[in-house]
Amino acid sequence: HPALDFVNTLDERPFEQPIERLPTYRDLVRFAELAGLVEPAVASALRRRTGSACSRVVKNARVLREHVHDILAAVHKQRPVLQSDLDAVASAARAAHAARVLAASTSSGSLARYRWSRPMGVATPLHACALAIEGLLTDVDPVRIRKCGASDCDVYFVDTSKAHRRQWCSMKNCGNREKQRRWRSTAQ
Repeated sequence: HPALDFVNTLDERPFEQPIERLPTYRDLVRFAELAGLVEPAVASALRRRTGSACSRVVKNARVLREHVHDILAAVHKQRPVLQSDLDAVASAARAAHAARVLAASTSSGSLARYRWSRPMGVATPLHACALAIEGLLTDVDPVRIRKCGASDCDVYFVDTSKAHRRQWCSMKNCGNREKQRRWRSTAQ
């Protein structure tokens, strides 16, 4: 889910020096494009934007990301979710909805169709992420949102497996590493 991909942009969370994957506005725009949240043409135009407004947007995006991470961590640890985290997400979603406009589509045919569109402002990638987060929290069964079972990984994912028993963010990396650890501990 793109909202979980967004949360996972702070890599190596359990360690002293996590790796920030959204250090700049261009990185935020690139993320939004790769996650399918903004169209390539929009992303291309946004990448040309510079200035203090861009810096504020990427800072606000990282703050929003941490609110969502805190919500997921609280649910995972079966603790109450802080209202301040929920309020931050709700505020970002309201701003994203307020930035949308109803526009006529350019389809051929006699019936006019309307669609929601987002005017291309500097906050477009932040708004796109906020709408994805809103969709995650309102449309995805919370039981299916899981944290990787590896002790040194803090990645969240949606468990879409048939039996709903997925444990690892990636079997190739975390799953394999954890299975090797277990095997070594029993082999000694």
